[in-house]
Amino acid sequence: MHPRRHRPAALRRALGAVAVGALAVATAGCSGSSSGDGADAAREEACPTEVDAAAFASADELRGLLREFNAFGLRSPGSDAHEASLDWLGEQLAAVPGMEVAWDRYEIDRWQPTPEAAGERPGRDLAAAGALRIGDRDVPVIGAVPFSAPTGDDGVAAPLVAFAADEEITADRAAGRIVVQEIPHVSIPASVFDLISHRRTDDLADMADYDRPYLRPLDQALTDAGTAGAAGLILVWDAPTDQLAGYWDPHTGTRFAVPAVFLGSDRAAEVLDAAARGDEAGVVVRAEWDRATTRNLVATLPGQTRERIVVNTNTDSVTWVQEDGNVAAVALARYLGSLPERCRARDVQFALTSNHLGFTGDGTFRYGPQLDEGYDDGTVAFVMAPEHLGTREILPIEGDPEGRLELTGQPEMFAWSAPEESPVLVQASLDAVARRQLPRTAVLKGVGIPDDSHIPSICSQGGLGTNFHSLLIPTIAGISGPWSLWAPAFGEQAIDVDHLRDQVLAFGDIAIELDDVPLADIAGEYPALREQRAAGAATCDLTPPPAVAPTTSEG
Repeated sequence: MHPRRHRPAALRRALGAVAVGALAVATAGCSGSSSGDGADAAREEACPTEVDAAAFASADELRGLLREFNAFGLRSPGSDAHEASLDWLGEQLAAVPGMEVAWDRYEIDRWQPTPEAAGERPGRDLAAAGALRIGDRDVPVIGAVPFSAPTGDDGVAAPLVAFAADEEITADRAAGRIVVQEIPHVSIPASVFDLISHRRTDDLADMADYDRPYLRPLDQALTDAGTAGAAGLILVWDAPTDQLAGYWDPHTGTRFAVPAVFLGSDRAAEVLDAAARGDEAGVVVRAEWDRATTRNLVATLPGQTRERIVVNTNTDSVTWVQEDGNVAAVALARYLGSLPERCRARDVQFALTSNHLGFTGDGTFRYGPQLDEGYDDGTVAFVMAPEHLGTREILPIEGDPEGRLELTGQPEMFAWSAPEESPVLVQASLDAVARRQLPRTAVLKGVGIPDDSHIPSICSQGGLGTNFHSLLIPTIAGISGPWSLWAPAFGEQAIDVDHLRDQVLAFGDIAIELDDVPLADIAGEYPALREQRAAGAATCDLTPPPAVAPTTSEG
């Protein structure tokens, strides 16, 4: 480990204040311009103890970055649009003084829609990749289901059969047919948040059960339809076609055996009626599988030692929400890079990883083990994984027959995970949320029920943070899951940029506050858990999702 100063943040602030005060006294007797120069020198001596909001990117600047990033269109993993956006991200980070940019290239199984986006939009079009025909009429659909089996323009034709939302898709009725199934709801009881919360902001005191579309078991229906020998699958949403057009989920990256399309609530009745009659239908998935190269972007801002504070988010993106963490990373890099190197006790590493939308090949499965090894070498302090920032709450309009969605005027609930294994990270998180007055924020121990059969007892951090915390690396993470997460139709209105800015300021505060806190203090219980792991204790299962779904021939 490199020698360095180890001053708790409170002591650092006190010493900074004493130093500034002493310098001011020493120069008080000087005349005119000398006094001004001394005051300037005093200000230069003091390193910040939190992010200076006045010097941080404005909401307008952040909005501009978001617009530039989203102008690349659908950035599906390994696509030309994704590659172009990676070049842009690399340029933004390389422009930060002192930043060292590196790339880690690797191959993935790439699924992407084949239709080009209409008009002057770049990239490809997931909505246009799906089609449905019943008899002699075309039925508008939300789009192709990602990672479902490509069919070409001719599609597949078979009689329709309906299964209830909670009914298992079985071969006796599904084989050789196109299955129609409404997507079942899944919710997290409000009582669970009582169990796993460190603290919730007052505006979440009376929260209801948490029901969002990303929780729904899409993979299971696709897998069951494939093993049942279905010719195709139509998954029916409880929201209309125009609001969910181009919906990208599931994002496991699993190669499903069945072609599938999403159907909106506004078309559900006519298709379910046709299924009740056993009408013939055709499903089209215009997409392709191939091998492609993608890359993780790892940019390091040097500090006084090689100990790293890591900022992680994913680069492949489909909406303004997924993934605005990249803009947060650029803004934070610019701010930290504007500080003198003496104000960065540690390196800050921005790890912008790839293929989250095809999670079986997620870039954190490559980068995480590198950090795990680095932690043993004393070169990793902690990880911050901010995702889906500044989101607005979107809910169904009460009583609307199609389940049309609307902005409620409230922020979407934000899950800020701070595992109890590091009390220092927990307290820093609580302080940052309070300091920046973040609304509708739950500071959690993790996203799951504690289970003492493995270490740590709560594995999930709700998103990318899981892949670091489960490797027993000190981690905090933040994530939200609104309707707009996978639905690009909401566009820019999905994001409250002022709220996003406040959230980024809070994460930045933690990077600064803990910059020179000793590794052992930040680590908390993690080293003891790592010793247990070395002795053979069971740990969290980080097995990626299957690359290929089972089929009938596999039983």
